Amino acid sequence: MAQKDVAAPAEALPHNITGLTDAEVRQRVQRGQYNAQPAGTTSTVGKICLKNIANLFNFICFSLFVIILIVGEAKDTLFVFVPIINTLMGIVQELRAKRALDKLSILVASKVTAVRDGQPVEIDQQDVVLDDIVLLTAGNQICADGRVVVSENMEVNEALLTGEADNIQKQPGDKVMSGSFVVAGRAYAQITAVGSGSFATALTLEAKQSKKKTTPLMRILNGIIRTVAIIIVPVGGFLFYTQYTENLLKFEPGEAFRISVLSSSTAVLGMIPDGLVLLTGITLTLGALKLARRKALVQSLPCIETLARVDMLCLDKTGTITDGTLSFRQFIPREGFTQEQAGRIIGELMAALPDDNATAAAMRDRFGSRGSWNALVKVPFSSARKWSGVTFRGEGSYIIGAPSFVFPSGKEPFFKTVDKYASAGYRVICLAHGDGELANQTLPSKVTCLALLVFADNIRPEAPETFRYFADEGVTLKVISGDDPATVSTVAAKAGIDNADLFVDMSKQDEHCDFYTLAAQYTVFGRVSPHQKRELIRALKRHGHTTCMTGDGVNDVLAMKESDCSIAMVGGSSAARNASDFVLMSSDFSAMIKVMQEGRRVINNMEGVACLYLVRTFYSTMIALLFGFFTFPYFPFETPLQLMPITTFTVGIPSFFLALRKNTSKPKGRFMAAMVENALVAAVVVILNIMIIQVAGTWFNAEMPVAGALHRVEILSWLDIATMNVLLTGSVGFAMLYKISKPHTLPIKLMIGLCAIGYALSLIIFYQPLNLGTLFSRNVFFYLPLLISSMWVFFQLSRLTGKLLSRVQIRIVRNDR
Repeated sequence: MAQKDVAAPAEALPHNITGLTDAEVRQRVQRGQYNAQPAGTTSTVGKICLKNIANLFNFICFSLFVIILIVGEAKDTLFVFVPIINTLMGIVQELRAKRALDKLSILVASKVTAVRDGQPVEIDQQDVVLDDIVLLTAGNQICADGRVVVSENMEVNEALLTGEADNIQKQPGDKVMSGSFVVAGRAYAQITAVGSGSFATALTLEAKQSKKKTTPLMRILNGIIRTVAIIIVPVGGFLFYTQYTENLLKFEPGEAFRISVLSSSTAVLGMIPDGLVLLTGITLTLGALKLARRKALVQSLPCIETLARVDMLCLDKTGTITDGTLSFRQFIPREGFTQEQAGRIIGELMAALPDDNATAAAMRDRFGSRGSWNALVKVPFSSARKWSGVTFRGEGSYIIGAPSFVFPSGKEPFFKTVDKYASAGYRVICLAHGDGELANQTLPSKVTCLALLVFADNIRPEAPETFRYFADEGVTLKVISGDDPATVSTVAAKAGIDNADLFVDMSKQDEHCDFYTLAAQYTVFGRVSPHQKRELIRALKRHGHTTCMTGDGVNDVLAMKESDCSIAMVGGSSAARNASDFVLMSSDFSAMIKVMQEGRRVINNMEGVACLYLVRTFYSTMIALLFGFFTFPYFPFETPLQLMPITTFTVGIPSFFLALRKNTSKPKGRFMAAMVENALVAAVVVILNIMIIQVAGTWFNAEMPVAGALHRVEILSWLDIATMNVLLTGSVGFAMLYKISKPHTLPIKLMIGLCAIGYALSLIIFYQPLNLGTLFSRNVFFYLPLLISSMWVFFQLSRLTGKLLSRVQIRIVRNDR
């Protein structure tokens, strides 16, 4: 196991903390007692190969390949190259994507500070070994079970494991579980269980994978594939039996068996959506690879589709609207207090407290860190408490935090000043003093405000343009923040978010408030607790919205896990990154636009291309059922080779071009309707053509009186009928390709034209299985009008079906309202 330790910033360790030696670490690694991490987004090489090779459709194809070889028709086994090429392409593409995604995952992987040989070192999570001493700080997600050795008022949230949103303070000797995260303070803990031996491993895995659910499009496609997989074997077997029984009346048993094998194999192969299996397997992976090149790590592949359907984007202010940094702007003293006095007190607070948030960083930058006073009680900042403080020997207690939380009555006269600056978009922090001790993390009974500190958030320069794009695309923006609502409202307005003046202070709402109404009524939510953030997301989902939550702090984790998909910034906490579906690897927030556009491109193209594959499945299934239950004189396609031109030039080649084209329009959620008005209608037109040719074959090949006697007159041979079926079916396929490939850009027109030329040339190349002479005989007066009329019928029937489905959908929406 490779280990690359990087020295952590030097700091004074507690006197009893020395950690393991290098020799002890090596012993534990050799015994396998290291923190092996569960599989990430990508599968192993073996699983990728097995998934692409060992599937039912490949098994059926190769079984038919062997059977057709046995009957001596080697030329009709060329179809086997389709699953071979699909399998190889799937493996190669997924392996390429795996390598790129794995490299990016390494860059975003969380680090752990461990104590080795008496020194703090930064290591990867998987390099943590049994009995290691690790430092846990606010924002960390705990990677292995442990026991607290030294605690500096550390508070842990175990909501991802237990469902309880309350923070739990940990004392020496208390257990900490993997999957929980630190929200305040810090501690040193000794690891007691690693990897699969961890007590909470199963719960942690469940928490991290909770949103790996099937998306609407994938659910439909998987349902179709599953249905085909269930019926293909019995329907194919039944078709072979009926065809063999009928052919025994016309041919010798050996010839009847050969013809029945070829015809039933043709129908079964047509039912297999082989390209669709490949498409659904690699399209999302390629989308993830493309996003990786744009510095966005995809941690949950199905959420690429979910993101494309998002209509409600929920933002945390810090780290998303703003860049997460603060600048000190103004000092406002109270009751004769001086800035020099405030600077000394804040310097002592910053030296005693482990706070590492943006406010603490700005105060340390402005006032420094002194550390000359004796701290008796420390209460670190937490997102639920909104303040931190220290009780110093002989000095009383000093508190720094949000004024409305330090003075919950809100009646103090300085609140007018607070409201004035907050309405201008500034963040106001109060410095307060109390004579009593900070017992049980509660404020003294009497607290006096000494000064107000004014800070300014730095709005990301790309934020206004990004938010304007989302608004233009019909995505509603909500800001859910732990900061003062007036401040958040002003910042949101400066960033260009519509209706930012509609804000509410969630600290004045109890836990039983009407989140459903609040979610619909307001745009900006301030002073929101982590629990309330989650409830607001749930309320938006109950309104029927597809939600996306962005955030970078531990207070966003519960909401991020609850949302349909979530996005974290790479500079955020490890807990936020681990909870998210996407991690933006750069500080450029406009990358959000590229992420959503890629999601839309994937989903829109998948919806269109899926119809190409399903039309063949639909008409092949209809043929198998029709010719299985009813007796017809001629099977529409004589051999599997006859279907290859149709499959290759109306489905296979176009699908890969269409799957890669730019298409960032908002998904309309009409996949089922599109499938009916395109694939199903095209399949019905194909079946109509086949039945008309069947009737014509029966009529033209009947016994007719010639020179006073009845003779069998065969104007259309079996091969003639198969040839016209191939031509007409391919023509309908091109008509559907033309319809779903709109808009017809020059590359699309070129692709369709070249495929049409290739289709025509393939008919000449594969002359043997077809009778091309019939296309240049008097039969042209029969099939040409049929070809033209069938294409007209397809476009008209598709248009009427689309209108009918739209009306039905409108009625359903009206009834829902």
